[in-house]
Parts: sequence; structure tokens; C-alpha cells
Amino acid sequence: MQSLRSFIEAMNEFPEEFIEVNKAVSSSRELTAAVYYLLSKNENKAVMFNKVHDSDVPVVTNVFGTRKRLAIALGTAEKTLHEVYRDNEKKRIEPEIVDSAPIQEIEFDRKNLDLRKLPVIAHNLEDNGPYITAGMMTVKDPDTGVRNSGIYRLMIKDGHRTGIHLSETSHAYYIYRKYVERKENMPVAVTIGTHPAVLLGSLSSLGIDDDEFSVMGGLLGEPLRITHCRSVDLEVPADGEICLEGSIAWNLSEPEGPIGEFHSMYSGVRNYPVLEVHHVTMRRNPIYLDICSGSLEHQLMGGLPRIGQIYNAVKKACPGVQDVYLPPSGFCRFACYVSIKKMVEGEPSNAAAAVFGADAFIRNVVVVDDNVDIFNDSEVLKAVNLYMNPKCNFVIPFAKGSQIDPAADEGIVSKIGIDATRPLNAENVPISISDSISRFNPERLFES
Repeated sequence: MQSLRSFIEAMNEFPEEFIEVNKAVSSSRELTAAVYYLLSKNENKAVMFNKVHDSDVPVVTNVFGTRKRLAIALGTAEKTLHEVYRDNEKKRIEPEIVDSAPIQEIEFDRKNLDLRKLPVIAHNLEDNGPYITAGMMTVKDPDTGVRNSGIYRLMIKDGHRTGIHLSETSHAYYIYRKYVERKENMPVAVTIGTHPAVLLGSLSSLGIDDDEFSVMGGLLGEPLRITHCRSVDLEVPADGEICLEGSIAWNLSEPEGPIGEFHSMYSGVRNYPVLEVHHVTMRRNPIYLDICSGSLEHQLMGGLPRIGQIYNAVKKACPGVQDVYLPPSGFCRFACYVSIKKMVEGEPSNAAAAVFGADAFIRNVVVVDDNVDIFNDSEVLKAVNLYMNPKCNFVIPFAKGSQIDPAADEGIVSKIGIDATRPLNAENVPISISDSISRFNPERLFES
């Protein structure tokens, strides 16, 4: 089962994680406001909006909004989410090509398509119009023929054109530059609405010569079913909901933004390439998948696929690493917590340096002992306040970061590594609350 709808069906077993709304809602800001309202009530559920103004297509959003839902997508429990993702990411399974695909049940050519008929969402109050936020774009390297997939936001400009934010750190941008040098438009296929594991696979931190489709197979536990596009030499997930086929102009850029970004602030206006859609295919009754831009969902889904590469890099520098975590308090991009079983002093600094080398977005790393819960900000902060020694910390000035980091100056940031581990020769012994409870069994004092 590789479709978005199969995941939605599975969510029926978890009513605390999913809700359907049958009252009509506007795609312009109101839908996102409804998600924000649920969050304010501590009801962080995935939501299916069955009636959206000016569209016959239902919208599902906030699918990636909790670690539990990420775990459900990978067929595991929340406590084993990181381990399962890391292991399955390595179990590459090559895709399987099929001729008959649900995603191609209906077709629209250039004369008949209009992107504005889709329930594309305008998310936040100052966003410059509606954005496709969950579109998985697939391209091919013109030199190697290797596929590359990733998620890139698309700003609707008219019925067949969008702006596209091609991050300068992405492989798609590197491939696009090859087309620019050739003075050729880059063929693209954008899939909207797939199983969450497929989207997570598209965000995996791989090499430029690795095909994300094989990682998606590993995460699904079976070959990803793919089919040939109708108008471009590309393949897309056969069980997707909607596919936009087109090309990105090599010699055209236009203003894009502002939009509420993953770090909960608005991006500025920049000139980015333009994507022209000339063919659309879809299911007969498609479901539109949206990612709530700037929300916890946006952060969590972007953070999980990074942990594999970061963990592997830290493992080489510090064999005692237990786990790594990109906390929502750091927007799942800018901060990283590392849990290690320290053997010798100095390992925390090596671990932090490895994190910086593995992910350019991260600018703050905190390394703690393995008895500290890295999924709890308060626990990490306690360790910092107990053990941080300025002599053991370091700063890397003028380092490469992200262009959209609010703290960056044209993508340049300072990075800080913090050793919050207990010194191996420390004389102070921590109080063990759990040992005290287990020894005296005070629960009996409160029994009726």
C-alpha cells in the first residue's frame, strides 16, 4: 500500500491523530487558521477538509505534525522512529515500472489545465498568494541520467506558471545549473499526494548520484511503483494523486515570496526560476496533500530525514554516539542535540564538529551524556547549566549556513559547539531519584 489514501485509511485506527471536517472552508488562510486553532488547543491532529471553496478536491494537511504519525508512516513506534528510519534508509530497493497507473486516470493538456482549480493553499496572512508546499519534484541529471527528487515550494503565478524556490544547497539546484550552462530548460515532474514514507524518502540526505526512489522503496519495505510521464522523460510514483509535468526555464527568473518559512518567520522576496506546467495527470477523485507552511509539521518532516546522515557522521567521530535529534525548539534545522556514552574527554567536540560537517543548516550543537533525554529541551538545558565549561566549547565564525536563516548574513553564520557532558573525573555524584523511589516504594503511602 503506497498511496496517500492507504495512509489515511490506516489513520482510522488512531482517532487521536486524525480528524475529518465536513464544513466548508476557504483555501485562503482560513484552512491554515483551523490547523493553528487545533494546535492552540493541544489537539495536533492531521486534518481532512472534505469541502474547500472553489474546488471539488478535498485537502489533507498536518500529516507530518507529530513524531507518532511519522512513526505510523514507517510502520514503527515513536521510541524506535530514529533507529528504523536510519536502518531502512540503507535498505535500498530499486523501483518497479508499471504501465497502468492511478495517477494517470485523467489528463489535461496545456489548453485545458488551470492550476488555480486545485485547492492550493494560501497559508499565512502575509504570504504572497497560494503555494503548493507538498509537491515532490523529480528531475534527471543530464550527464548521468540519475533521478533526483525533493520538495520545493511552488508559488502560483497563473493557471500554468509557478515560481519555484530552488535552494542553493540542493542537488536539484546543482542539476539545474547544468541545464543553464547548456541553455536548455529542465524537464520536471511534480507529484502531489503520496504516502508519507515516499515524501520522507525524497528528503533523505544522499549523494548526488543516488536515486531517492530506491530509498523510498527501503522506507516502504517494497519496490516503489513508478510510471513514465506522458510529456517528459521522467518517472513518478504510480499511486500518487496529482502530477504536474513541465519545465523550468533556464533563462527566466521572477520575484518569489514572501512566505512563512519553517523557522516561523516570513522569507524575503527574491528572484527565483519559473516553472511552466504543460500537462497534468491525476486520479479520478484526487486528494490534495498540503504541508502547513511554517508549522510544527513543516519542521518535523524536514528534520527526520536529516538524522541518518548526521548520525553516521557522528558515529565515525565518536563511536559512543547513542542518538541525535533536531528539536522543534531549533525548528528541526538550526540546533542539534547529540547523546553519547563518553569514553575520553574531547569526544563531544569531535561529535559537534562532525554534525557541522554533515549539515550546513545547523549552527548550534549540544552534546550530552547518554542518561540525558535529548527529546526533552528541559533535560538538555539542565545539562548545559550543570556541565557547560567555556574551555570545552568552540565557535566557528564565517561558516556556510542557509540563505533563509534569519541569523545569516548572505548565508554566512557563526556556529557553536557546546560540551554539556559530565567530566569523567568529576567528584560530584548526581542524585538518583529513580533509585530512591525503587528502594523505598513510596507509592504505598498514597494508596487508598
